[in-house]
Amino acid sequence: MQIIHATFASGEGEEAVELIENLGMEVEDYKLIESDSGDLLIINLLYDKVDIIIDKLKGKFDFTNNVHRSLMIFTPDTIIPRNKEKVDQESYRSARETIINYARDNSEVSLQLIFLALVAAIITSLGLIINNTPVIVGSMIIAPVFGPIAAMAIGIVLGDLKLLGRGFLAEMTVVGIAVSVGAIFGLIIPNVAVNHALKVRMLPTLPDLLIALAAGGAGAYSLIKNVKSQQLVGVVIAAALIPVMATIGIGISLGNLNLIVGATLLLLGNFFALLLAIILVFYYQGLKPQWWYASTAKKLIKRSLIILTVSVIILTLPLSAITYQQMIKEKPEDIVRKVYRQQFSDQLENRLVSIEIKPKSKEILLVLYSSQETSSTYFKFLTNEIKNKLGTDYNVIFEVIPTKIIRPTVSIEQ
Repeated sequence: MQIIHATFASGEGEEAVELIENLGMEVEDYKLIESDSGDLLIINLLYDKVDIIIDKLKGKFDFTNNVHRSLMIFTPDTIIPRNKEKVDQESYRSARETIINYARDNSEVSLQLIFLALVAAIITSLGLIINNTPVIVGSMIIAPVFGPIAAMAIGIVLGDLKLLGRGFLAEMTVVGIAVSVGAIFGLIIPNVAVNHALKVRMLPTLPDLLIALAAGGAGAYSLIKNVKSQQLVGVVIAAALIPVMATIGIGISLGNLNLIVGATLLLLGNFFALLLAIILVFYYQGLKPQWWYASTAKKLIKRSLIILTVSVIILTLPLSAITYQQMIKEKPEDIVRKVYRQQFSDQLENRLVSIEIKPKSKEILLVLYSSQETSSTYFKFLTNEIKNKLGTDYNVIFEVIPTKIIRPTVSIEQ
């Protein structure tokens, strides 16, 4: 349930009551308080009737330019309804005006947005450079990234081109700040290298796209049910793009084309997937535009869904290739390295140089340095362990570069 407090000039309350009664509002669901200073109409509304009532009231009365009128919408924390069955039968959804206000608040290029984006970019850039995951996660919570994307989706579904443009401008502002800060820290901090945190964002995969779709759907569902939902914090973390933006900047400072291209693919994939999921959930959850925006919204939704779907499909091609490389082709090599580290790396000062996997011929070539005294037993043991993990059809070959340990004695002259 939501509550509307509508104030009017003295005597206008009766007109408002007549309007809502014509819409099927029952006497028990509203209260009119009349006075010489003005009228107050309190309306208790079930969620699916909120938008209709608000549209009719705003169409009948000018709440913007008349000082005697105002319109406020409340969502109570606790409801003890007179007719519980009636409430349970209705769809629980935030009012369209509440969602629009959320979009406007989160798509304004204000000092607050710029400050939060700057702080988040600094934190995430440093977290990426020092390979500190908790620091990176902290920056995700601070970053004002999800709000502008949600605002764009709301603008599309409601046919509000101005809101769509505001959301896009806010998002591009955050992107510009994050990329710039990442590039600056990549330049001023010495010996920046491509560590695990950066490599993860350099090699996006199809699961990253699916995560963005799921996060966008969860975020839209949380918003349409309650714009103050606590689940939005988890969505913000899951859908966070600020580390990806900073990664692009760090890649620019390092002159690393692979880092720039990979992070850009991840950024575009997440952006399009989030937007697509949010639009679909809003649309199928019944978020409707005001009637004068209906025609614009219908065209905008259709075009947006086509563009976003095609974009996501196109992006799946390079992501599929990277996924194959990361999760299928390179998996045997990872297994061999793990077996080697666990079973063999500390024996007789051996050191692995490289691993080459030939899937077609089922050959595994290990190049390593080894002491001349190393027994063949160790190589047989490693071969058996690798075959146990990958299959007995693999042929394990060792290319051993012999080493010799020299411990010279140094005499100290008196």
